[in-house]
Amino acid sequence: MKAILPVAGSGTRMYPLGVTTPKCLIKILNKPIIEWSLEALEDNKIDEVVIVISAGTFGQKIREYIEEHIIKPKKYKLSIHFAVQEQQLGTAHVVQAAHEFFDDGEQFLFMYGDDLYGPETIRQTLSTKELAVVGMKVTDPEKWGIFEADKDNNLVNVVEKPTTFVGNLANIGCMKLDSRVFDLFDQLSVSIRGEYELTDSLLLLAKQTTIKVLPTVDYWIPIGYPWHILDATEYFLPLIESKIEGRVEDDVVIKGKLILPESSRILEGSFIEGNIMVGENVIIGPGARLRGNVTIGDNSYIGFSVELKNSVVGEQCRIPHLSSIGDSILGDDVNVAGGCMVANWRHDDTTIQTPVKGKMVDTFRRKFGCVIGDGVRLGINTSIYPGRKLWPNVTTKPGQIVDKDITE
Repeated sequence: MKAILPVAGSGTRMYPLGVTTPKCLIKILNKPIIEWSLEALEDNKIDEVVIVISAGTFGQKIREYIEEHIIKPKKYKLSIHFAVQEQQLGTAHVVQAAHEFFDDGEQFLFMYGDDLYGPETIRQTLSTKELAVVGMKVTDPEKWGIFEADKDNNLVNVVEKPTTFVGNLANIGCMKLDSRVFDLFDQLSVSIRGEYELTDSLLLLAKQTTIKVLPTVDYWIPIGYPWHILDATEYFLPLIESKIEGRVEDDVVIKGKLILPESSRILEGSFIEGNIMVGENVIIGPGARLRGNVTIGDNSYIGFSVELKNSVVGEQCRIPHLSSIGDSILGDDVNVAGGCMVANWRHDDTTIQTPVKGKMVDTFRRKFGCVIGDGVRLGINTSIYPGRKLWPNVTTKPGQIVDKDITE
């Protein structure tokens, strides 16, 4: 069995992280998203994977990462191929880009390479005799593309944001198809979005053969916006088992689970409470406080009297002293000067909204701090409002109040 993983999107909704890093290489629990997908596929005995990348710089970054960190060291048994989508013309066009790797009549698994799919959901999809699509039960079907099925759970239609009830299984982009879908591409018309839609291919294919509609059996975590990184971290990090190999000095309090590799250490007087994952060559403390679900990337430093709560810190970050950061995401090579404070809660207790591509988007999180891009430098005593974002390599002045996104 083969699989197609499309990762050719531009990732603009993930800005400021997506400015410098392809979405599939953004890390969850210090592991790139695409490796979560590859591990899930290998666990389900997938033999070959076709990764569809863009023709631009990000496509090249993805290819180089996979060749250097996955193919060259033979990290997985999977045979990995690359297909290039020269133009981003929609989901059906993504599938078409991988056409040359499949024989007539061959089945394959399709799933987005920058979302997180549970291995049991993948296993169920592959085990069906017929072709299949997977939907997640939702309570607000009017906001989703919904699978409409008959009494035998066979696909009848895909309705985008239905105004009347047709079902509650939302399309999550995980499905088992066969090579007939390639032959249907020439029958497609461009949608109102100006793209060739895979859902249109599904409806044509459903006229030729049975396509079962299956519910998810474990999880699907879409990574569409930066705060979804926190969602994924909060889901997976409590499941870890403690593994303390590094040095823990006297008077360190550990309440909860901790992964601390041999090359990292926690200095005296620090307080660790929750589920904490620490990368290689990390120093924490003295007198630091980490609580909730926290991940820290390789070669970072969390110093004296720094509080981190429910946050994701990238690689080579420095937060030396006297700062408080909660419910936030930091990219790589971020320097947080002394006395910086991140607010993560509104006084009116409403959910945090943040601008994305010119429109305010609700995060549906009551607590959400900031998103800081790669290479940012914060001046001393910088104060950041909830939901604000700082683009890569920007700087703030001492005492600056960040009450809106800083893009340059």
